[in-house]
Amino acid sequence: MALLNVPLDQIDEARLLALIAAGAAESRTIDYKRDSYGNAHADLSEWLADISSFANTAGGDLLLGMDAANGTPSTITPLTMPMDPEILRLEQSARGGLQPRITNLTFHPIPIAVGGNVLLVRVPRSFNSPHRIIRQGSNRFWARSAAGKYEPDVNELRALFNNGPQLAERIRNFRLDRVAKIAAGEAPVKLMDGGIVTLHVVPLSAFDVGLAAVPIRKVMIDYTAFLPYGSRSYTNSRITFEGILQTSNADQQAAQHRAYLQLYRNGIVETLTSTLAARSSGTPIISGLDDNLINEVQRILRDLAFYSIEPPYAVFVSLLEVKDMRIHLVRDPRDSSWYDNLSSPLDRDQYHFDEVIFETEPADAAECANVIRPILDQLANAGGTPGSPVFDASGVFVPFQRR
Repeated sequence: MALLNVPLDQIDEARLLALIAAGAAESRTIDYKRDSYGNAHADLSEWLADISSFANTAGGDLLLGMDAANGTPSTITPLTMPMDPEILRLEQSARGGLQPRITNLTFHPIPIAVGGNVLLVRVPRSFNSPHRIIRQGSNRFWARSAAGKYEPDVNELRALFNNGPQLAERIRNFRLDRVAKIAAGEAPVKLMDGGIVTLHVVPLSAFDVGLAAVPIRKVMIDYTAFLPYGSRSYTNSRITFEGILQTSNADQQAAQHRAYLQLYRNGIVETLTSTLAARSSGTPIISGLDDNLINEVQRILRDLAFYSIEPPYAVFVSLLEVKDMRIHLVRDPRDSSWYDNLSSPLDRDQYHFDEVIFETEPADAAECANVIRPILDQLANAGGTPGSPVFDASGVFVPFQRR
């Protein structure tokens, strides 16, 4: 029994008592501490070793305020100090004592009926590992096994350093393979002929061995989640070998589809629209792409987080079949200067933009836009302009407002 795949807001005292009743022993992904950590060097070094061992391995939950006998939880021993200052103290120690820092370290106080709290510290698996302790020149690395934390040997340490580049290569190769298949006409459905924008969102955990699969039964009856690019309501979906396929047409056997979304079992999302450009006087014009991308990325990341498919996420965008199309350089097609603000014709058939990484789910459109700004600016560069129109001259995101 483990907590790692349970959302924090669902973890309460009853869940902790269930751990005790089940004899859920310390493991690779869970550890118990009777007390919090003191301020002495040895205590804070222990704190840094515990959280870095989780981050360098598979992530995990650290429960402060639960006693364990021989690694098996026996009783709740609530912490009595105020939680906010304690969390701040531990956060500051983690920020200053590890290199590189662990992102997305989460603290969740769990109130106990008799008073006090158990403090759950959720440590994500890091994709920027290995993390080493630098407090007072320590320079020590820690990893974790079913028996607890340990210092890896030379070969294990070499593997920790190599895992990051290998994962990045696998993710990039997956994207390139999928885009090549779409460009070759091997998409899951027949597409229309109006230019294609593809959007791939890849949780960095997608290639983990033993990863919990997407809850296909739940997603299939959720008519608001994982809608195809540009769709605002449920149309049609079916289970496939890969996961779930949602199409923009109610009839999946239709001769052509505007858009689809493929949700893979491991949490990867592939979506696209094949009506990227509209024609005016014979000229295919791409409009509103920046704002549409911001909206689609936000929506997908929200859906992934809802189904406990946690960040970090890598986001990729490509344009296909767009040679000679033009991009409009103002955001509202009703702007009187719209036809006077068209880019030069695009000079190639395909554009593959650099990936961006979301360390957390964006809180709003502005945060999302700032993370994907490299993609938006590259899109503007393809049209011969220096930057995306969704940012003002000072680089501040401007929310879209129709006139």
